[in-house]
Amino acid sequence: MKIINIKGFVLISLFTLIGCNDDEFLEEDPITFYTTDNIFSSGAQVEQTLITLYNADRTFRTNDGQFNGIIQGKGSDVMVTPAFRQGNHFSDYSDINPDHSRIREIFNRHYEIISYANTTLAAAEIEGISFESDEVRAYILAQARFFRAKMYGSLAQLFGGVSIVTEVANEPRFDYVRSSRAEVYQFAIDELEAILNNLPETTDQPGRVVKGAAQHFLSEFYLSLGTETSSSTDFDQAIEYASDVIDGGIYSLMTSRFGTRVDEPGKDVYWDLFRLGNINYADGNTESIWTYQNDFDAKLEGDGGAQIAHPRYWMPVYRVITGVTGVAEDVGGRGVAFFAPTPLTETVIWEPSISDGDIRGSETNIRRTIIYNDTSFPDLLGGVVPQSEIDIANASLAGSVYPIYEKFTTDMFEGLGEGENRSNLFRDRYAIRLPETLLLRAEAYHRKGDNTSAAADINMIRNRAQCTVLATSGDVDIDYILDERARELFGEESRWNTLLRMGGTVAVDRIRTFAKHDWTTNSLTFDFNLFPIPQSVIDRNKDVIWEQNPGWNR
Repeated sequence: MKIINIKGFVLISLFTLIGCNDDEFLEEDPITFYTTDNIFSSGAQVEQTLITLYNADRTFRTNDGQFNGIIQGKGSDVMVTPAFRQGNHFSDYSDINPDHSRIREIFNRHYEIISYANTTLAAAEIEGISFESDEVRAYILAQARFFRAKMYGSLAQLFGGVSIVTEVANEPRFDYVRSSRAEVYQFAIDELEAILNNLPETTDQPGRVVKGAAQHFLSEFYLSLGTETSSSTDFDQAIEYASDVIDGGIYSLMTSRFGTRVDEPGKDVYWDLFRLGNINYADGNTESIWTYQNDFDAKLEGDGGAQIAHPRYWMPVYRVITGVTGVAEDVGGRGVAFFAPTPLTETVIWEPSISDGDIRGSETNIRRTIIYNDTSFPDLLGGVVPQSEIDIANASLAGSVYPIYEKFTTDMFEGLGEGENRSNLFRDRYAIRLPETLLLRAEAYHRKGDNTSAAADINMIRNRAQCTVLATSGDVDIDYILDERARELFGEESRWNTLLRMGGTVAVDRIRTFAKHDWTTNSLTFDFNLFPIPQSVIDRNKDVIWEQNPGWNR
C-alpha cells in the first residue's frame, strides 16, 4: 500500500532511468522534478485538484464496470450475475479470496482517492500559496477532507481496520500500521465534524459537496460505529445528524409529479425521480442531497466518464426470445445483462401482502410485461410473451430475461446521431437521496429499541410510494429495514457497505436466503462480515503484521 505522490514518483523513476553520469549534470536542479512543494504556485491551482477528486469518486460509483457493480451489490442479496455470465460473477465463493482482482481494485481505489485528498490538503499549506479569500480556502479544504472521510468510512465498512494515512509520502513505505475498525470510523467522523461549518447549505453548482452530504455520512458512520461498539451514544449522534438533514428545512420527499416530463400521462413521482433534468436539488428535486454529474455535451468535449452505462449492464437480453428483437427503447436499450435482480428484488419484496399499491413495484417502474415486436412474426406482433416462452429463452441463454427496472434506462436516449447506441445514459446520478437518510435514522431508532419512531420514518417513504401496507413497530427489525432499502434504493446504495457494516452473519444469512444460483449456496461454506484484506497489501507491509480478516484464511 504505497500511498505516494503518484506524479512525483513516476517522474522520479523516469529521471533515474534516463539519467547519465556527468557530474556537472548531477549538480544541476532538474526542472522536471515535480513534488507537492514545487508544482503548486497559486490557490487556483490547488482548487483544480478537486476536479481529480470529484472525478475519481464519480468513476468509483458510476463507471458501471465490473468492480463498480460489486459496490452496488453484485453477489449480495439484491443483485446477481446471470448464469450465462458466470465468468464475470462475484458470487462463487470458491473464487473470492484475498488475491481476487476486484477486491484488490476496490481497496486500492479508496486509497487512490485518499492520496488525491492528501495532496490537495498538503498543497494548501505550502508557504506563499494565496487564495481568493479565507472562505474559498476553507471550502477547498473542506471538500478534500470530505472525500478523505468518505473513503475511510467506506474502508471501515468493507474491510474493517485499515491504515490511516494523512500525509503525502514521496517514497514507498512498508510499515503502515493498521488501526482498528472503530478508530477508522472515528477518524472519518472527526474529519466530517471538523468541516461542517465550512460547507454551504446549498450551492448553485450541482454536484458540489454540501453540508447535508456531510451530515448524512456522519449519521451513517456514527451508526456504523455504534453497531461496532454497541454504544447508545453513537446511535443518538446518528439520529441527531440524520434529523439535521430530515428536519432542517432544506430537504423533503418529492410527493407529487414534477420535472421535465411532469405532464406525461401514466407515470408517477418515483418514475420522475430518474428522468433527465430531474436529478439535482437545483432542478427542484428537494430530496436530492448530493449528485454525480454526467452530461452528453461533456462527453463530446472529452469527458469519457460523463455517462452511466446502466442500459448496457442492467438491461436484459429480450432478443433471445423468438418474436422479440432489437436494442431499442421497447426492450430497455442495448442490454447485455451483466447485472440482474435476485429473487428478493425481483419478486419477494413486491408480494402484495407487504407492498400492495406500492408504485415502486408497479409496471410503470418495473416493466415485467414483454411484448412481441418482431415484424417477421406478424401473428405474434403486439401480443404479450407468455411465461412459457420466457422460460424457454432463459433455458437457452440462462438468466438473460428478467424485468426492466426503469430507473436504469430511458425512452429518450441521447446522442444517437453522434454514434451512441442506447448503451448509456447521460443524466446525473444520485450519490445521496433523502430516503436513505430516513432509513439510517430508522435503523438508529431500531437499534436503540424505539421501533415506533423507526416505523414512522419508514412509513414516510412507504406513504410517498402509495403503499397501503404500512410498517408497525412489531414489523421493524434489521431484515425489514434492509428490505425497505432494497425497495427504495436498489442500484443506488452501496449495498455491500450496508450489509457488511451490520456485522454478525447478516450479510451471509441474506445471501444464502436469496441466492439465485446453486454455485453461491454451495460455495458459501463459511461466515464473513468483511471483505478480505488484499494479500498484496499484507505482503507489501512487510515490516509490520497485518492479520487477515476472519473467514478468509482458507
